[in-house]
Amino acid sequence: MKILHTSDWHIGSTFYGKKRYEEFSLFFAWLLETINTEKIDVLLVSGDIFDTALPSNTAQQIYYSFLISLRQSCCRHAVITGGNHDSPSFLNAPKQLLKTLDIHVVGAAQDKNSGIAEETDEELLKITVENETVYILAVPYLRERDLQGISITDSHADRAGKIAAAIKNHYAHLAEKAAAQKQPGEKIIAMGHLYAAGASLEEEGERELYMGSLAQISAAAFPACLDYIALGHIHTAQKIGGSEHIRYCGSPLAMNFSEKNTAKKILIVDTAPQISIKEIPVPEFQITRKIRGDFSHIRRETEKLKALQKSVWLEVEYTGEEEFNLKDSLNSLTENSSVEILKFKNQNLLNSVLGNTSENDCLEDVTPLDIFKELLKNTPYSEENKQELEACYREILNAVQEDDINA
Repeated sequence: MKILHTSDWHIGSTFYGKKRYEEFSLFFAWLLETINTEKIDVLLVSGDIFDTALPSNTAQQIYYSFLISLRQSCCRHAVITGGNHDSPSFLNAPKQLLKTLDIHVVGAAQDKNSGIAEETDEELLKITVENETVYILAVPYLRERDLQGISITDSHADRAGKIAAAIKNHYAHLAEKAAAQKQPGEKIIAMGHLYAAGASLEEEGERELYMGSLAQISAAAFPACLDYIALGHIHTAQKIGGSEHIRYCGSPLAMNFSEKNTAKKILIVDTAPQISIKEIPVPEFQITRKIRGDFSHIRRETEKLKALQKSVWLEVEYTGEEEFNLKDSLNSLTENSSVEILKFKNQNLLNSVLGNTSENDCLEDVTPLDIFKELLKNTPYSEENKQELEACYREILNAVQEDDINA
């Protein structure tokens, strides 16, 4: 059986204010072509289908058009799990209809008080294609309210330990049920949308609030019986804990200029006779570049990009010392061309005004957490208290983001 692992589509996201619906459409057209070329049997999407809890009509149209086209491909099953950006209720709304098309959607962990028998756990799927069976642990993003034994009155350290233990137990419970059913030679594959400790992050990459210390899961937390673990949440493709079978596939489209430094890819998992993994690079559907240097260098590189006569989104970082109206000069460089400067830094100006600030101190890069940490620096609190306050603020940011406005 051939399984395609992808995640973090973030349909509807913008790139420094630029809509990118055409880019998403091109990606899904390429993905369908790849599914047919590689003869994929099962598609796994590990969370963050949409960028917001209320995606636009166009974003929804792109998503459902892809699912309809998927049923006309060679792919027999799809498993879609919710991420922290997704509204569980919105994602789940058409799940019964999609299930008739063998598209399995798990927007959130099953409510233990829902009355659904544990024997019909929605997160445990048995999928058979041409007499080969795999068990899929379709685990979505686990919010704190989905986990048991955690109290708001617990200290930060205690809650962090309890959350990690609860997530570990969640996987152990599902894996035990799958192992009890499977026959020799059958595989167990888990999905997850979480932060695995040790995962490398881009310079600006995933928003810092994702990385709150409450839910860092080690590779050792996953049951040993799992043959492959298809992770989402981190936008950089990578192995976890040096394990070939624990993988982030990363996002297929870059969410910012920093993510352009790493190759985007999808992963194909072949289950027979043993697990083997093939990496497929995702094409660049929108040219995006960064130029750093003095004005002469910026001008030369910009002229090269203009010669392509294609749409180019550009980040410019000026490091020269000449004093002139730089912004107007840059605009004149790209006038009447398909090159657009979406992000601009005058590093020397920043240094002189802000006092040797870090090169990330640009307004569009500043997050609410950055501001809170700066404010903390000027308080009389001890370092221990500052760390506790920062941890509490991270939790507040996560709670705000995780509120399901569609429920």
